[in-house]
Amino acid sequence: MLAWIFLILAILCAAIVVFLMLRHWSEIRLLNPMSIKEESEKQKRDALVAQRFSRIQTDKLAPLKYLFQQSVFQSKKAFHGAYIRLVKLDRLYQQATRPFAKVAPSEQERIKALLDEARSLARDLKWGESEKRYLEILLLDNRNKDAYQGIGLLYLKQKMYPQAKETFEYLAKTKQADDACYAALAEIAEVEGEEGKAEEMRQKAVELRPRLACRHAELAKFYADRGELAKAWPSAKRASDLEPKSAKYCELALECALAIGDGQEAKRRYDKLRLLSEDYQRLHQFRERIDKIQLVS
Repeated sequence: MLAWIFLILAILCAAIVVFLMLRHWSEIRLLNPMSIKEESEKQKRDALVAQRFSRIQTDKLAPLKYLFQQSVFQSKKAFHGAYIRLVKLDRLYQQATRPFAKVAPSEQERIKALLDEARSLARDLKWGESEKRYLEILLLDNRNKDAYQGIGLLYLKQKMYPQAKETFEYLAKTKQADDACYAALAEIAEVEGEEGKAEEMRQKAVELRPRLACRHAELAKFYADRGELAKAWPSAKRASDLEPKSAKYCELALECALAIGDGQEAKRRYDKLRLLSEDYQRLHQFRERIDKIQLVS
């Protein structure tokens, strides 16, 4: 029974407290804890303690900060000194080596000398030594066109057709191929039985060097060997016109003129050939063939 009485009293007290708080809430909300003297003094003490602690920490770190700054300064100073010494040493080295620069050949001069040696050795049929020179050039300049072409021609002369083909095709792919490169590819194609490709390569060689008689003659001979003398005639005529003192080209043009039945052109070429050749038996045969054509016409 007493317990219920105390519970009712506690509820009444709590209700009174809540009532009073709600009634005076506007005054309670405006209450500033700092206006209480004890609270204000406590806040000041805490601020002083915090400031002192910060000052103590700063004083403790000051020597470390100073040492760090000094180490950075000394490091920069040492680096600068080392850099200056390195620059001076480099200048001394340049001064020491400069007098010999005029004596030592440049890379281009070295390449030129090696090319001359390689070509001379190739003319003497010293294939191995010539190839070594070309390889030395490629060590200095791995895109040197003359070296690749020289090696390719060495392989071609030795009938190493796969190696020669690979070399010349590399020049063609890298857009370094000239008329000699295409002429070599044409020769390889003929050996491999690829007549269509051989004809294409011969024509490309002529296009690159239209004023070089031998390229026209090679194309004419390609057609003549296959019995296509009518197709060979324009190229043979052009070769003979470009080199009028060549008996070989004049005879080729004469053969083509006879094959197509052009008596006047054959007579003109025959008259030129008489001044260039001493093969009288061959000349006599040509004369007889010309006479037959003239009789028929």
